[in-house]
Amino acid sequence: MRQGTTLPELIVVLAIVGLLTAIVVPSSRDLLASIDTERAAHQFMAAHRVARFTAILRRRTTRLDIAADSLVVRVVNGPGAGVVWRAPGPAADRVAFDGPTYPLMFTPLGLPHGVGNGTYTFSRASARRSVVISRLGRLRLVRDQ
Repeated sequence: MRQGTTLPELIVVLAIVGLLTAIVVPSSRDLLASIDTERAAHQFMAAHRVARFTAILRRRTTRLDIAADSLVVRVVNGPGAGVVWRAPGPAADRVAFDGPTYPLMFTPLGLPHGVGNGTYTFSRASARRSVVISRLGRLRLVRDQ
């Protein structure tokens, strides 16, 4: 009785493993890009909600500063003015960010002050997500194909 494997058997097994790897790796890259893009969009939505609810709870005007490398919520006036929340921006997940550059302001009632609407797009590889903010501050996540 023979024990072990022959060279042709090893070559066939390696060829099958190579083909399976060639199929799986590109689709996993797209999946990871989609996950990172979704995370960046949800982080932005969380920052928007934190800024709005901070304005309501503290009865102060708040500002959300949006940059590729950071998301910062500040209380603008009164006692406790300063940074209340900070998170890494989309660039931390290697996600490209496009949208208006002005800060978002919220009144003590939680309503947007000034220009509060806009569309913010997050993209990496073939994955794209857009966060649409209405005039009243409502958020909508759009999964672009």
